[in-house]
Amino acid sequence: MQVFCDFDGTISKKDVTDLVLQQFALPEWHAIEDQWTAGRITSAQCMERQVRLIRAERDTIDAFLDTVEIDEGFVAFRDFCRAHGLPLTIVSDGVAYFIRRVLSRHGMPDIPVIANRLVASAASGGLDLAFPFMRADCAAGSGVCKCAVVSPSPHSIYVGDGRSDFCVSRMATAVFAKAKLADYCASQRIAFIPYDGFADVQASVAAMLSTPSRQPFARPLAKSA
Repeated sequence: MQVFCDFDGTISKKDVTDLVLQQFALPEWHAIEDQWTAGRITSAQCMERQVRLIRAERDTIDAFLDTVEIDEGFVAFRDFCRAHGLPLTIVSDGVAYFIRRVLSRHGMPDIPVIANRLVASAASGGLDLAFPFMRADCAAGSGVCKCAVVSPSPHSIYVGDGRSDFCVSRMATAVFAKAKLADYCASQRIAFIPYDGFADVQASVAAMLSTPSRQPFARPLAKSA
């Protein structure tokens, strides 16, 4: 059994990239967000154009990232996964640098992170993104094709909350969903387990592990939002 978690709005209480953009980006980032929401550009295009609008030094961004709050139950959930030999990976369409900074601030620098990579722009001297986990055939047009990461893994658990998790919710064997992801799963009749925080996820996974067969994957009927 392997556990995959989204980061923004799932582990962090708010979308970290949006927080950084609100604090440091030129106001044009809002119009780019609107284009993505309307389906006129892909997620990867949106992220790339927005990150290029950030106007701040790394140390200033770092100091801001050190104020980001995470789910109160996530550290305990990380410890639970370790104790039970469950590999835990963060799969995010956000920015790996932001994620790792937040995790390190909370004493978790060693969790594997699959996300878009922050780089220096040779052209502008500012910030840019690289997409090492992009796939040309990604149905969502994401910088990180979450389906490619999760689908090869048998008996996988996925924890998410938002739009970047829609496609992958069909790939994981057991899905924990809240917010927009829960609404999507309900509308598409995709079975999911609702949760409010990682304390709920931990309790459910513990119950799964307590079954003699260790086969917790007869997924429940989708809950209505």
